[in-house]
Amino acid sequence: MTTMYNSNFDGTSPFSDTTANMALATGAVLTFTVPGTDKNKYQATFSYNATSNVFVGYNATPVSPLAGVIDSDSNVEFRPKKHYVKGGDVLSFITPDASAYVGLSLLAIPG
Repeated sequence: MTTMYNSNFDGTSPFSDTTANMALATGAVLTFTVPGTDKNKYQATFSYNATSNVFVGYNATPVSPLAGVIDSDSNVEFRPKKHYVKGGDVLSFITPDASAYVGLSLLAIPG
């Protein structure tokens, strides 16, 4: 069961029991499917090591942009911090770095 979202004690939130930690390799896409159905809603919180270059796709496959090129892919963001997701959504991760570490934590949104 996923920990319910609540914000008590001056904006803090509980530890989640639904997490993913990953080590990315150069150019290799890793995916995470959000558990449940589209009726399950979550707050997804992302964390990265300080110097990581990580692109995250929301139901989309991210690519690392080439130097001098603007990539305007929909639903792909550079190092997002916090987003709303639903069960069945697929989050995809890629880095142009030799390696990068990413943490993902889900908290169920009541209702």
